[in-house]
Amino acid sequence: MTRDGVRLPLQNIAAVLLAYAWMTWQGYPEIAWGAFSALFVVRASVEGTVSEAVARLMGAFIGVALGVSLVLISRSTTMSPLGGILIGVGIGAYLSARWNTLSYSLVTVTILTVAPDNDILSGAYHKSIAIVIGSLSGVAASVAVLPLSAHLSMRSNLATSIEIYGDLLVDWAAAMNEGRLRPDVSDRPAMEHARWRANDMAYQSHAFPISFWKRNAAHPLISDLDGLWRTVPLMKRVGGLALSDNICRRLGPALDELAAAAKEQIDGLARAVRDRGSESPGCHTSEPFNRLNRVVESAMRENAFNAAELEAVELIRWVWHEVALELDRLCNCIEAADQDA
Repeated sequence: MTRDGVRLPLQNIAAVLLAYAWMTWQGYPEIAWGAFSALFVVRASVEGTVSEAVARLMGAFIGVALGVSLVLISRSTTMSPLGGILIGVGIGAYLSARWNTLSYSLVTVTILTVAPDNDILSGAYHKSIAIVIGSLSGVAASVAVLPLSAHLSMRSNLATSIEIYGDLLVDWAAAMNEGRLRPDVSDRPAMEHARWRANDMAYQSHAFPISFWKRNAAHPLISDLDGLWRTVPLMKRVGGLALSDNICRRLGPALDELAAAAKEQIDGLARAVRDRGSESPGCHTSEPFNRLNRVVESAMRENAFNAAELEAVELIRWVWHEVALELDRLCNCIEAADQDA
């Protein structure tokens, strides 16, 4: 009952019905404007809906002021209605292109200049009231009907994505130790979906992401995890290597140990990301990686690898070094954030 496929339709229905009932009860005209405003402000989270409502109101008020001014100027001067339409649509289009959050200004200024009411001031007033009621109805519906916190959802999806990544590391190392085919990153679509969802919720978690007030809507956690996600294509590349039994036998046990340590650290990271009050994870992948490094160095001294094997081993060592480095960096970032908080 909390999935978007159920929550969003219910919230949309509630928002439209609330706007319709409110405006009918008060006897306001322009009910369609209120219903459409309610419909179009509802987003997947409470914060996202509030943000969309604020942006819609700002854009609407700018568009109304501009449209009314141009119609009045056109009626009181020699400027043709076509000139008012061109100016209004041009300014509205510029605002929409420059600041996407003001895109509704283009809609309102276009309607007011193309089909102005006989009493332009009264018509603009009633449309403005309808937009306000519709936007507030959307916000009320998102709070009252299966509300979703963008911030909590972002943290939950981030934690899920890195947990899946930890499972992938363990599975990859186990497959190498057992001499079987390594799993592909593309076999974990849930990880990419959780990452996408976390990014979407991170944007929505900013209550008022007006671009000229705050250009960067990314959450610090998203930025901190970018380095870890850059290791995903590296794992995909090394997972496609044809590895000899010699490589698997010599590196498998050390990689198993390193992957287990990485998974333990990732589980701690996931807990810290999901729940800000949880204990910071320990950073302990350095020592298992050093053991892997010693195994590789010892085998090289024995000339245990041919040229092709040596190239593959160096790539494996480098990729796992990057993984261990990013995991330890993430631990330090989260620990520093907890101390600042």
